[in-house]
Amino acid sequence: MREATGQPFIVEAKQGALGGVAASYVARATPDGHTLLFGANSTHAANVHLFKKLQYDPVADFAPITTLATIPQVLVVAPSTGVNSLRELIALAKREPGKLNYGSSSATGRVATEAFRQMAGIDAVHIPYKTSAQAITDLVGGQLHFLITDAGLGIAQAQGGKLKALAITSAQRVPAVPDLPTMAEAGLPGYEFTAWLALFAPARTPPAAVARIAELANGIVRSRGMQEYLARMYALPYPGSPDALRQLVERDTARWGQLIKAAGIEPE
Repeated sequence: MREATGQPFIVEAKQGALGGVAASYVARATPDGHTLLFGANSTHAANVHLFKKLQYDPVADFAPITTLATIPQVLVVAPSTGVNSLRELIALAKREPGKLNYGSSSATGRVATEAFRQMAGIDAVHIPYKTSAQAITDLVGGQLHFLITDAGLGIAQAQGGKLKALAITSAQRVPAVPDLPTMAEAGLPGYEFTAWLALFAPARTPPAAVARIAELANGIVRSRGMQEYLARMYALPYPGSPDALRQLVERDTARWGQLIKAAGIEPE
């Protein structure tokens, strides 16, 4: 974006509340096109079902710009568990109900793991984290037993030998790791979860500014360099438009509400 516009772009991380801290900050920003949210299905579809009171309205407080990418998740385990497959993990959890624990640092990870737990019929203890890095650290250290996290982060740790990757959550295998089975292939038919990333501006941002940012972002997402980068992150390009993103938010808010309810997750 900096190269395309000649303008400086500053990335400011505001972690916490499954992206809610950053979303609240952008929702209150001046709607001049200079403050944007790098949001996701967590901030704009799941959080409304996961928190009793949000500090922002996912629809009224934002102007959708465009989708950017979709990201599968990966199920990783600590080597100390001694399991080498999804079926072995499920069997261990059933032998020792309530003794295994898992972490989450995003709405996607939390709901994906709860859906896995429900579908597999296992009992495990949830431990929340502010960041994926903290959860990975405890998993490597043996304080956690398993985790569903972004594929890029989890697979990198597995390839480094610190963790074991058991399955990918997408419907199809990821070309970069063709030997890693999907959750369905590994023993949980019908299981599928992917996350999406998107850009949002504060509500009342001028439509011309929204359209221009969408045009710039989509051009970058479609570029060869970005597609190669996303492939290395085990992600897929997902260019879109303001209207398409608005429809996605509406559709996934309903879908995630159903999944969260089915998983038995109570708002915090």
